Amino acid sequence: MKKVYVGMGAVIEKENKYLIVKRSPDRDFAPNIWEVVTGRLDEDEHPVKGIVREIKEETGLEAKVLMTLNTGFFYRGGKEFPMVFITYYCKYLKGKVKLDWEHTEFKWITLEEALEMKDLLHFHTEFANIKKLKEFVPKDFELEVRTEIM
Repeated sequence: MKKVYVGMGAVIEKENKYLIVKRSPDRDFAPNIWEVVTGRLDEDEHPVKGIVREIKEETGLEAKVLMTLNTGFFYRGGKEFPMVFITYYCKYLKGKVKLDWEHTEFKWITLEEALEMKDLLHFHTEFANIKKLKEFVPKDFELEVRTEIM
């Protein structure tokens, strides 16, 4: 049986801005591209716990997962690396950005800027979903995401 990997992304919001990070030129896949925080799920790890771990490892930030924004499937660099991808909408809790070796730069941008950036094309659906949510969901609405298996 072929192994399928699980990748995750985090669209992190802080004061109506969203964190994007620039991939290091040393990365084997998509070097020098702007993206949201991404990573892979460890074996036996719940996806929500996994993305919170990745956020902390890659940026030093603490964040809370609000909801799933999108799911999809792609081949990361070829047919030998099939990947299911889950993107989460996250709320910044605390910390200052301290990038690890995987990224060289970061910036906080607006939804409009995110939807215009060509590097973020793969995440435009997620940013569009947030834009729609903001039209209909009250500002003080909070979701609670469960990590235990039911």
